Amino acid sequence: MSDPEAERLKAEIEKTREDLASTVDQLTSRLDTRKQQAKTGLTYAGAAVGAALAVLVVVKIVKRVRS
Repeated sequence: MSDPEAERLKAEIEKTREDLASTVDQLTSRLDTRKQQAKTGLTYAGAAVGAALAVLVVVKIVKRVRS
């Protein structure tokens, strides 16, 4: 024999665990997305800095050739 109140509580606890697991999965997914966006942003920033340096080097070379 089982106590109906105990069974109800067990079911409620199980539902809460499932909800919590779902919430954790959603938060993890959001965090992973933001980490990926940050990495992409850093990659673009690095590429922009590299391109700017390349332009500066080309400008210096052209100035020396013209002088």
